[in-house]
Amino acid sequence: MNKTLIYILLLVLGILIAYIMLGDFFSKDMQKSTKNPYAFDIKEFEHVDPSLIKYKETKRIKLDNPFPKAIDYQDGLLGLAFKNKLQVIDTSGREIFNKTIDGPATALHISPDRIYLGCLDHIEIFDLKGNQLENWDLLDSGAYITSIALKEDKLFVANAGEPEVIRYNLNGDIEIRFDGTKREFSDFGFIVPSPYFDVHIDPYNQLWIANTGLQNIQNYTEDGSLRAYWGNAGYKLEDFTGCCNPAHFTILSDGSFVTCEKGLVRIKVHKPSGELDCVVAAPKDFDTDSEPADLTSDEHDNIYALDITKKMIRKFERLME
Repeated sequence: MNKTLIYILLLVLGILIAYIMLGDFFSKDMQKSTKNPYAFDIKEFEHVDPSLIKYKETKRIKLDNPFPKAIDYQDGLLGLAFKNKLQVIDTSGREIFNKTIDGPATALHISPDRIYLGCLDHIEIFDLKGNQLENWDLLDSGAYITSIALKEDKLFVANAGEPEVIRYNLNGDIEIRFDGTKREFSDFGFIVPSPYFDVHIDPYNQLWIANTGLQNIQNYTEDGSLRAYWGNAGYKLEDFTGCCNPAHFTILSDGSFVTCEKGLVRIKVHKPSGELDCVVAAPKDFDTDSEPADLTSDEHDNIYALDITKKMIRKFERLME
């Protein structure tokens, strides 16, 4: 082989090595440049001190219907809303009825003799055998019903589309609509960045609403006047994380609040004052991409979490202290 050919081969080899080295350099440089230097790592907040976990999971009920959305408890029965199904089971998992609906179902409240089903922009009412009794008028275009609570002869409906809370009488007539701005010291109102907007009645007949954009839970009169609130934004265990939390909450018999957050999914119990009491389930108990669990509780303060991602009901009971 002559010297000229050898020089050509060496030159080509040198260019190839340089190309590989430069390509690797620019590839790493590009990766560095596209990495968000301001990204907030929440890994350190996923750990929960085991001594703070005061509940144990005692039962799981697998769900056959796809797209579970909402859960509620009443007198030994669990009402379940799915995208196009309404189901009632007992707490052992035995089915009472399973009914196809037009949907899409987005919220549910079960009373001793009625099921109030939120179907995006209107309310449908069923008896406990699955027979449809009423279909209330449509709300405005863009409505998104996310939660329903019954207080004696008043039905409170959270509409994340506005956002607002609507008070109905039991004939289906709208009595009042309020947006949370009826207060002396602030005109923020309800801030709902995503369709998580819960409303509940506590054991003392007080109305509580999750103002998720402000990361707190607020107490209102029936006419929409703010009375009190609690909750803070942050990544500490006692706080609510992210842009819009708590995603779901329910209230126990002593007035304590059970909350579930989106993003960093965890279930906690807060005292009636809002002070953290304990943890029910830590982030490690959910899939990393889990949706927040809808919550309800029974007369013994057992907690039922609708694990939407795993398509199951998970029952939690308080540990003896």
